[in-house]
Amino acid sequence: MRPRRLLAALAGAGLSLSAAGAQTPLVLDGDPSARLVWTRVFASPGDDWINDIVPLGDGRVLAVGFLGRVESGGDWRALAATLREDGAVLSAREYGAGGGIDAFWSVAQGGDGRLAFAGFTTRIGAGGIDAFALFTDAAGTVLSERAFGGGGYDRFTDLAPAGDGYLFLGHSQPAGEDRRRLFAVRTARDGTPLWERIVEGGDSISPLYIEAAADGGFVVAGGIGRGDDSDLLVMKLDGEGRELWRRTIGTPAADDVNHGLALLPNGDIVVVGYSRSWGARDNDILAVTLSPAGEVLRRELLGGADDDRPMLAKADARGRVWIVGSSRSAGAGGRDMIVARLGPDGAFEPGVLTLGAAGDDTGTAVDPQADGAILIAGYSDGLGGGGEDAVVARIAAPRWDRPHPAFRRRAIP
Repeated sequence: MRPRRLLAALAGAGLSLSAAGAQTPLVLDGDPSARLVWTRVFASPGDDWINDIVPLGDGRVLAVGFLGRVESGGDWRALAATLREDGAVLSAREYGAGGGIDAFWSVAQGGDGRLAFAGFTTRIGAGGIDAFALFTDAAGTVLSERAFGGGGYDRFTDLAPAGDGYLFLGHSQPAGEDRRRLFAVRTARDGTPLWERIVEGGDSISPLYIEAAADGGFVVAGGIGRGDDSDLLVMKLDGEGRELWRRTIGTPAADDVNHGLALLPNGDIVVVGYSRSWGARDNDILAVTLSPAGEVLRRELLGGADDDRPMLAKADARGRVWIVGSSRSAGAGGRDMIVARLGPDGAFEPGVLTLGAAGDDTGTAVDPQADGAILIAGYSDGLGGGGEDAVVARIAAPRWDRPHPAFRRRAIP
């Protein structure tokens, strides 16, 4: 489909696409050599988010999330948009239109080009909010979809390759309870369920991220807590989803919240979150490196004078970890998207970038490009589309050796 016809079709479905020039422009701050190349905005009358972005090959990326969130009920549609490196939108498919809530939180591509999506739904399933797995061919045509869970609040937030299939991860919260449990479902490549597993935590567990380990097991990161005391949680599961070990990271009577997991080429584990511990001025970004056995090797903080939070971490082939989130310590005003990077040694590099308009902007996904550019995705309420609009942006040639004056980096002994 040609771009002009694609735009017309999407507009008819209640979704509009545009470049940055049609809205309040985003402002890039932090490195004079960096340049905002393009932005693409996906907007509906409700709130719209991008939650994950992954490369598809041939210079294409896939951004997934949801459209049309409203305060109560409504018709959320899961979004999967394919973009070219020059910003051209090749497709923007909606799933689940016409009934209830459908949202994607993560996506993975198999070796045959098929796609597996993780999220949650009210459109199908046992009632309440159910964990949602949807499978398509390479072109985005639905092959199968399934809901998992009971009548409470069950959701998938991530998935990882598992043999000739996937392991979906999230939480299960039975109706009438306030305590969450780890919820894992193993499927075949076509979505056929192979097994389900619940892992109890004593306190409430909110798993968010999963990565496949080299030994056939899985590393899981999320949060654990009760009341006003929450900690980062790291767990190791075997290939059948059974718990092998767990570590908590935080201090008593303080909120330390997980929002990122990455596995390095050498097997080390990096978890990131935001913390009010260890002398943080407000919420600071926390990065912790652990050995494959769960031993803490390094702890680092990055933050400014105000609230700074990560939302996702991604490791590259060189062992660097890219962290994306939001900051009130610098930028265009309100909350801006923030990008920082850890070196292979687990220490924050000097450079920090912010990107935002006059309202609140949150980065939720990042994808480093082969030419040194980065793609950053998230949502913004300052672009003029109404509510929070989903956005993907390309930033060319940022450097990470120039300190940003608004942020300080320090190691935690």
